[in-house]
Amino acid sequence: MINETLSLPDFKTLPAGHQSAFRVESVRVETLPKNFMMFKLTAGKAQATQWGISPWWSPVMPFKEDDEGALGRFEQARLNGIDLSAMVRFMSAVCIDWNDLDNFVQVKLKDECRAFWGLFAPQKKFSATATTATGRAEQRAKEYSVSNGAQLPPDLGVLEAWQLYVPNLKESDISRSGVIPAHDMHALAIHFGLA
Repeated sequence: MINETLSLPDFKTLPAGHQSAFRVESVRVETLPKNFMMFKLTAGKAQATQWGISPWWSPVMPFKEDDEGALGRFEQARLNGIDLSAMVRFMSAVCIDWNDLDNFVQVKLKDECRAFWGLFAPQKKFSATATTATGRAEQRAKEYSVSNGAQLPPDLGVLEAWQLYVPNLKESDISRSGVIPAHDMHALAIHFGLA
């Protein structure tokens, strides 16, 4: 089992910035079954670094309080006339300057795994407010490019959305399903079996 000894007190050992990405009162430890599928939107391919693979994930299929999964997020995006990247940014409270969210990455766990599960904490659209006209113009241009023209509210993650935090994840713990551009709704529709 991956993270066999993970328990709720371990949450307090995470970096403060990681803890603050959750509504702390909602956090608990869940055991994910073998072959559990997770996704994330990210710049690049979510490759392992010196610290392992990113711990931030969402369930592909409905799981616990998340009754939508990746397909639900995709359908929300289509209904709102935006792409998956903008929808995930809005629901998952990812500041624009943290990550471009330009690729959909899906993985499957090779074994059971214990992980933290909790609500996203709301975040501002940008982690810092620009104080100059040039800075504000740069932020507007960045927002337009990463959201494919979608208008994002000043606060992200204000609706209920759940996330997984899987510490210590290694490449040997997962199998990958490839990478799909998160702005390409047609390619994503094919992936979800809708086209």
